[in-house]
Amino acid sequence: MHFSLASRLSYRFDCGARSFVGLARSLAAALWLLTGAAALAQSPVDLAFQDFFQQPLGPRGPQMSEALRRADGQRVRLTGFMVQQEIPTAGRFMLSPRPVQMSEHADGDADDLPLALATVYLDAEQQDWIVPYTRGLIALTGQLEVGRFEETDGRVSWVRLRLPAEATRGMNPLELAAYFHSLQHRH
Repeated sequence: MHFSLASRLSYRFDCGARSFVGLARSLAAALWLLTGAAALAQSPVDLAFQDFFQQPLGPRGPQMSEALRRADGQRVRLTGFMVQQEIPTAGRFMLSPRPVQMSEHADGDADDLPLALATVYLDAEQQDWIVPYTRGLIALTGQLEVGRFEETDGRVSWVRLRLPAEATRGMNPLELAAYFHSLQHRH
């Protein structure tokens, strides 16, 4: 007996509700696996500042941890505090595990930054943007780079987080006015 594809499909659906429900469940499971795998592939690795260096510090000084080395080149999420600087640098800022305020005018090159620190870079098209200081914890997601790198101002960074363009946006006029107002009324 010869059946065409259409007759086989219609035969399968005519066999009863159980076959149709089974087919629907199989299709739903396959779609879930495809979208679930894609979501897992896109989800960033959570990295904490405490994972940057091996603990306790040994006689050779700070040594990068395996967790930090494995995260190199990966998309990661890092949560910390923006370092408050008197003179912000266009296109980048620093992220710290604790609140830090730098006084470049008074202290010069002598700063009190924590060992675990990340330099955060904006997208290449936003390199002339200055990011206003943001109080409190912030969570950032971007591509992690690990290794010695000398910045244009002479500062050496060991950990960098490169943000995608959609991670930042320009201020609207109301936000800009509020920011300038906050600078005038610091206590």
